[in-house]
Amino acid sequence: MAAGTILLLALCSLAPAALSVPPRPPVRCGGSGGCALSNAYAAWSSDRADCPVAAVAYPASEQDVVAAVARASAGGMRVKVVSGFAHTIPKLACPGDGIGGANNTLLISTASYAGVEVDGAARTVTADAGAPLRAVIDAAEAGGLSLPAAPYWEGVSVAGAISTGSQGSSWWGQGGAVHDHVVGLTLVVPAGLNQAWARVVPLAKGDALFPAALVSLGLLGVVSKVS
Repeated sequence: MAAGTILLLALCSLAPAALSVPPRPPVRCGGSGGCALSNAYAAWSSDRADCPVAAVAYPASEQDVVAAVARASAGGMRVKVVSGFAHTIPKLACPGDGIGGANNTLLISTASYAGVEVDGAARTVTADAGAPLRAVIDAAEAGGLSLPAAPYWEGVSVAGAISTGSQGSSWWGQGGAVHDHVVGLTLVVPAGLNQAWARVVPLAKGDALFPAALVSLGLLGVVSKVS
């Protein structure tokens, strides 16, 4: 037994170190003027077809999100949002028909919109839409807090997690769905010319639209911030 253990340890010590690397960016733009969205993990074989899009916006602030939505609203463009890793199905995040309907489409990537703020007194964390789960967990821990529920994968974005009803383990009786613990969020929605083509809609528990906005699949507007 001892010899077998020593041999096993020796073999393990000779094994090459495994490196963990993030997936490739889900949005790729070529020289032809168009871009394509794909699933970063090439998962779900029946939904792996790339989604062609005409343009991509990379907001870094809520003002940038408003500007992107206003641009699309003024131009009659179809819009969908995707995160930095896009752990999703291209059909869900595709603003066109997924085949050849890339004209007049805009994809908003939240890869650069990832700030996190902690309010220790209120015991809340407010995150930008693209903030990955790991950043939110780390910020909460630094503020002496912890999340009551979280999916298993730390790269999922906050807005993506709640918009798709993601769930994970929880030590609270409420359950493991992330959106069950959301207390507020803001949406950026299209508007008319008199409102500069886009506006911010803050929502909190008790508002009529709040339950629908929690798991909206991106159909009610662009989720901007989540508390």
